[in-house]
Amino acid sequence: TAALALSITASPLTTHRKQSPGGISGTTGTIPFDLYQGYFTVVHGSIGPLKNLNFFLDTGTRPAILDSRIAKKLHLRAEDPATISIVGGRVAAEWATLPSLKIGPVERSNLPIVITDLSFFRKTVPVRIDAIVGLDVFVGKPFLIDYSARKIRFAPAPTLSVSIPMRLNHGLAIFDAEIDHKPVHLLLDTGAASLILFSKTTSQSPRSRVDAALKPEQIGDFKSKQIWLRLLRLGPVQYRRQPALLTLNPNPSQAEYDGLISPATLGLSQVAVNVEKGTLAFRR
Repeated sequence: TAALALSITASPLTTHRKQSPGGISGTTGTIPFDLYQGYFTVVHGSIGPLKNLNFFLDTGTRPAILDSRIAKKLHLRAEDPATISIVGGRVAAEWATLPSLKIGPVERSNLPIVITDLSFFRKTVPVRIDAIVGLDVFVGKPFLIDYSARKIRFAPAPTLSVSIPMRLNHGLAIFDAEIDHKPVHLLLDTGAASLILFSKTTSQSPRSRVDAALKPEQIGDFKSKQIWLRLLRLGPVQYRRQPALLTLNPNPSQAEYDGLISPATLGLSQVAVNVEKGTLAFRR
């Protein structure tokens, strides 16, 4: 069966090119965000002279992705072709460099990004999405997402009830968990609409489906099977009879994780990421 979820952009969107970090500046601060469908987090910011843009916060995305419509307004020059891997296939894109980007107290300069058509978001959320931003935009800054207050605080978080080790893999936040008493590595993905696990085999679906070149209107449709986990353990916290989607890994040769998980779909009220300390903290 096909599953439509903005776990499409929730699934790790990754490209292949060595990146330079670009400049970063800014202090601590708090910004509001809009929440759609219980998980889809939209913050507001600016790129160059363009103000009040809508950025989809997706920690499963690296690097940042800019809508081609905004790139045209900015007269950005494409530098190299790129390929974005998502659940269900691949999307053509182009590398470019943003002169400046600002989200609350976070300011980036000379930020490497990729450009593609993001119009497919129109079928999921009632606002246009101008860019997708992930951890590489917030590099070096600890932050806390407060889903109950709908605010993001850029500062070391207060002590939360649970804290577990976290590590970066190709710029993505990975942590250890247990599923049905077996160890797994999961990707923290604030853009996911559900818990998604990758099948260990390719027998469930044709391999060509994973590598298929997708048009914008096809993004979000991918083959999957709903399963029920008897037990999901994150540190000392246990979730019993947890629903998940089982699908093929879009990047089996590179991804060193077994699936991706959204804090919002687990019912977490707060989640804090501190890359420097290597910790992921949360409160239910």
